[in-house]
Amino acid sequence: MLRFFVRLFATIGLLVVAALVGAVVLLVRYQPSLPDAVVLDLDLTRTLAEGGSDRLGGLLGHDASLREVLDALERGRNDPKVKGVLARLGGDDIGFAQAQELRAAVERFRASGRFAVAFSESYGEGGAGNRAYLLASAFDEVWLQPLGMVGLTGLSAEVPFARAALDTLGVQPQLMQREEYKSFADTFTRSELTPANREMLQGLVGDLTNQLVDGIAKSRRVPPASVRTALDRAPLLDREALELKLIDRVGYADEARDAALQRAGGGAELVEAADYRAVAGGAHDSGPTVALIHAVGTITGGKSDRPALGELTAGSETIVQAIEEAVDDPDVKAILFRIDSGGGSVSASEAIRRALEKARQRGKPVIASMGDAAASGGYWIALAADRIVASPATITGSIGVVAGKMSFAGLSEKLGVQWGRVPAARNAGMWSPMHPFSPSEEERLTAIIDTTYATFLERVAQARRLTPEQARAAAKGRVWTGAQARELGLIDEFGGQEEALTLARAAAGLAADAPVTLAPFPAPKSVTEELLSLLSNRGELVGALSAVAALKPLLAQFRPLLATEGVRATLPAIDLGR
Repeated sequence: MLRFFVRLFATIGLLVVAALVGAVVLLVRYQPSLPDAVVLDLDLTRTLAEGGSDRLGGLLGHDASLREVLDALERGRNDPKVKGVLARLGGDDIGFAQAQELRAAVERFRASGRFAVAFSESYGEGGAGNRAYLLASAFDEVWLQPLGMVGLTGLSAEVPFARAALDTLGVQPQLMQREEYKSFADTFTRSELTPANREMLQGLVGDLTNQLVDGIAKSRRVPPASVRTALDRAPLLDREALELKLIDRVGYADEARDAALQRAGGGAELVEAADYRAVAGGAHDSGPTVALIHAVGTITGGKSDRPALGELTAGSETIVQAIEEAVDDPDVKAILFRIDSGGGSVSASEAIRRALEKARQRGKPVIASMGDAAASGGYWIALAADRIVASPATITGSIGVVAGKMSFAGLSEKLGVQWGRVPAARNAGMWSPMHPFSPSEEERLTAIIDTTYATFLERVAQARRLTPEQARAAAKGRVWTGAQARELGLIDEFGGQEEALTLARAAAGLAADAPVTLAPFPAPKSVTEELLSLLSNRGELVGALSAVAALKPLLAQFRPLLATEGVRATLPAIDLGR
């Protein structure tokens, strides 16, 4: 029986390897060509990764990247073969700032004389569809399937509070934060919103709602009051959305496809964005080099990781090495530093900030482009840039710090487990979760957090040319939208990666429309390298199980319960998608 199972699993493994090798051969040998008339086919129903996707991503069902979609639209608007775009949308899987960046790309695409059609079975069926519809409204024709809905229900903020549960378990949260708006610790130390936290959330929701209403009103050419009426009435049925002029056509996917192909002219074919880019190339693949470096996910020490379970990490070792390689490359004229992070380790953030500062000292301009979030440690690393670009909806700031630990002493006692201690120094075992902080340890923690916060304020004041009073007024741990942050002087310009690239050209002494090569650092893995990675013990093959991957959001939210990485500049858990 044992031999049977050994042979069975060996056979399965051999089949998996053979399938992957065969897929690689097909990918390498297959050379697609483009028809004379192209309609770009964009799948915007799923999350768009901020970093570049691997070359085997399509094979294993990985998400496409935002950069790939932007490239297809930017390249397509200058390609005579491309006549238009047909995009499929769904719920609110795309972030608010990403939706704004894609809207701008679609508007540029349309301005070139090409059409853009959006289709959805339902904009947020069974959930919110605010961001999905905001993006769809930028298209010149919006379709909705019969019986579909427009889930333009508006925004609300929800924050979890686990203090009662922790008390029941006997877990004592010992967390300090600076200052009153730095609400990360509130999730574990309180049972309800503080006045400061409520004020901050009301400001966020109010400003984002204004952006949502104004964007839709402008694109659909309807009064903002009509959009607000729709918000209070939503979710909207297909005929209701049609009456309110929020959609143009009610029809099925095949009808939207046929209508788009008819608009493109005889012989037109749908071509997926990845296939189009494989033949036509990217939008920025000639001319002087601009290095594209990503900082995506929780900022940590060590190497960046893209795990199948848990959250993405922006490892300081990986990012610093990428910056140093870009600096040493004589072809690199500037660095476009893309950030999508709610923060993390202060020491790791400082290492990245210092590497960017050294890059500028060696003559490499740095332009920071902030995605859905660049807060806490994510904003800390942006401070080293020559210029900071953000979308109006980018979650920005949270200039504050938090530190501490969870004491499981009470839980341990409930379980009947006692701990004996033999300390070798006064504060030995300070970070042990098996006992609370002593007065001496609390004094040390206070000194550490105060010094770190003071340094953060100094970094902000110096980098953004603010007075200490202005820096502190914008700080206190408060989270801002990009629009609010610009008024406070925390960012320089509105826009996405294309606008940041224009600033990078200028900083490098190039013309605003000069062709450039946007090269990712570190360089993407080859097909062979990715295949070997998948088959190694580090590979994601086992982690690709969808049932396990479904636990990622839950684990990401409660990971700080077990965090022992010292002082952190971290964004609180806020759900703005409801």
